[in-house]
Amino acid sequence: MTRFACNYAIVRFMPYVETGEFANVGVLLWIPRQKTLLFKLLRRKYGRITQFFEELDKQVYLQTMANLDAELHRIERLLQEGAAVTASANLEYGFHKGIFEEIIRPRETIVRFSEQRAILSENPTETLTALYDHYVGRNFVTKEYQEGLMEKNIKRLLDQENLGKRYQRRKVEDKVYGVSFPFVEEQDHRAVRVIKPLFLGQADSTAIIEHSGQWRLKVEQLRKRQLLHGPVLFPVKGPEEARAGDHRQEAFEEARLNLAGEGIELVAYEEHKKILDFASRLLH
Repeated sequence: MTRFACNYAIVRFMPYVETGEFANVGVLLWIPRQKTLLFKLLRRKYGRITQFFEELDKQVYLQTMANLDAELHRIERLLQEGAAVTASANLEYGFHKGIFEEIIRPRETIVRFSEQRAILSENPTETLTALYDHYVGRNFVTKEYQEGLMEKNIKRLLDQENLGKRYQRRKVEDKVYGVSFPFVEEQDHRAVRVIKPLFLGQADSTAIIEHSGQWRLKVEQLRKRQLLHGPVLFPVKGPEEARAGDHRQEAFEEARLNLAGEGIELVAYEEHKKILDFASRLLH
């Protein structure tokens, strides 16, 4: 199968030049041999952008992206017209030469572009989607990834209050069943207090409920086997944005109810004081 040498750049939205902060909002893919420009922009589900730049009127973002979309479509038409009069498909001169470099050239505007990058592709359309999903959709951000970040932040929080040494990563287990926790306090070689952050903001509402149910079952199994001898704290993080027809918030509330039980405490991941209060309690 033919492989095409492609160039791509990430579209960045930077409303405040003073801070240099930006958000990835699209991807451009240039195929020199075919003289074709492909692009994909974040036009919907932009809640995390307006949350990040909370002082910004969302209409600024929407209008900016509409203008960029129109300009890229204009360039796309020019490329198609130029390709029609090119004498040879193997030539890359004239209007086409340097067009991609000109599009992504640094400018003092609200829309910026990353440096030019190269990639080989058998299917440029699929490659564009994959690049967009990675850099804009952040499909690598799994619950494991999120919970790893949450654990690092809680570890930092405990260390700041000189509580870190009381908690160790440990697998609570017998010969048949075991569960690993990032923060376990022991007394006489028994797990007497546990902290386990949970990410409950998955893209699928079913996954939110299932993830909470799995951890409720794990705690019940450990208690049944008399392996847990104290309370468990779940700092939980739910969906970051709500959209029309989005049932994730409803699923998150149901998941919280599923987790609640004797010896189980829930707090919002952002409630640092409550996490510290739990972690610093004296053992009875």
